[in-house]
Amino acid sequence: MHCVHRSIPAVALFFVSSLPGATAFPQAVKFIRHAADPLPLASAPADKPVILPSVNPCNPSSPAQGRCNPTRDLVQEYLASMGKPGQKILRARERVLEILQTENACSAWFREKDPNPADTFRTLSYVVDRQGEEFILESKDPGGMTIFRNPYVAKVFQGDGRNATITINAKGAFFSPMASVREFLKDGGPLIIRAPRTTDVGPYGGDTTLAQVLVLLHEFGHVLDILPADENDVDGKSVQNTNEVLRFCRAEVASKTKRATLSAAR
Repeated sequence: MHCVHRSIPAVALFFVSSLPGATAFPQAVKFIRHAADPLPLASAPADKPVILPSVNPCNPSSPAQGRCNPTRDLVQEYLASMGKPGQKILRARERVLEILQTENACSAWFREKDPNPADTFRTLSYVVDRQGEEFILESKDPGGMTIFRNPYVAKVFQGDGRNATITINAKGAFFSPMASVREFLKDGGPLIIRAPRTTDVGPYGGDTTLAQVLVLLHEFGHVLDILPADENDVDGKSVQNTNEVLRFCRAEVASKTKRATLSAAR
């Protein structure tokens, strides 16, 4: 998981263009209705205005209920139309919204940057990178210790704020519990592919609701700029940021996910 800086416009254009129907989700739509001149009411005394009762078309008892058009969650509708990947994102998104809409240590942490984090999180959109990294890279550090680096999980522009787009790697730990290992040789040489290993996000296995919720909270931390940039995971900064999210949100991540699992089992 890492952020992306705005200094790469070509990448930004790719992300936008890869989201089907992105232009179909305007930020706001304004309707202008010209009022007709009111007709004179001959029966009304000139010194007593006629007051007509207001009608709420969303009231179930209102005869105008058919014209009721409550606010739609276009992101939710889009994710629901994406099939299985969209369902996984939608499930994790709902858990995060539950966390951010209640009083707890996690929502309090995000409120240090945004007084209404749930409202901002609800505006975020999502795109799946189907051409993303797919191998776990195996390498050696100067001391000879073996290091495994998972494919990137998700990314977003640092400090992008409302209406930001989170890009999720289709082959990373958000969707995949395992990935093949490729040995990285600094001096070159033949490509060596090893047997698959499990992927993870912090303490949680890949392709689990726990991992998916943690991913979205991590990326939201970059959206609000409450987490420092960790592009390319230099010096393990991405892991450090994940641990920072867990420091404030671990209890709620586990609680909300467990509660949802129990409800689904009934």
